[in-house]
Amino acid sequence: MSSFLFIAGHPAIDFLNTELVRDGAPADLLQTPDDLRRWLADAKLGRAEVDNAMLRKAKELRATTRRLIKHPRRKDVDALNAALARGRGSFRVEVKKDVIRTHFHPDNPDPLFLIASAVADFLASEDASLVKPCQGTNCVLLFYDTTKSHTRRWCSMAGCGNRMKAALHYRRSRIER
Repeated sequence: MSSFLFIAGHPAIDFLNTELVRDGAPADLLQTPDDLRRWLADAKLGRAEVDNAMLRKAKELRATTRRLIKHPRRKDVDALNAALARGRGSFRVEVKKDVIRTHFHPDNPDPLFLIASAVADFLASEDASLVKPCQGTNCVLLFYDTTKSHTRRWCSMAGCGNRMKAALHYRRSRIER
């Protein structure tokens, strides 16, 4: 089982969720090159060699991605394009559920390229305004709200959703007494 959270609805947003809060304190799940290597594999983005310099660059790309989703700036677009330029390979056409999409198959699985391609895919094909913060107490996770009414409130029903509903039930039962 992965120690990473894959609840956001897209790998680009799940990558942002490698920064979270644990026991009331900020926590970064990407502490070592091996952590990033495992995250890439668990996210099904690919396998790549990672060293400390690459880990640092990946964390910079994570901060860039966070800004791009909130408010794209030229400087951040340029940083994303620089990471995309690291990829070498070929495009292929894939058909999934009668939808034709292009997919890049890298010859050299560069970690920054693998992450940047997921971010670029998200920004080009999804509505970034539907990336929302969890409304759970002290939760900093993000998710991509694909619900029909776009009213999702929590990163996951099993986590924050249940805690918030249990707290509400407890408060109601105390008032009724």
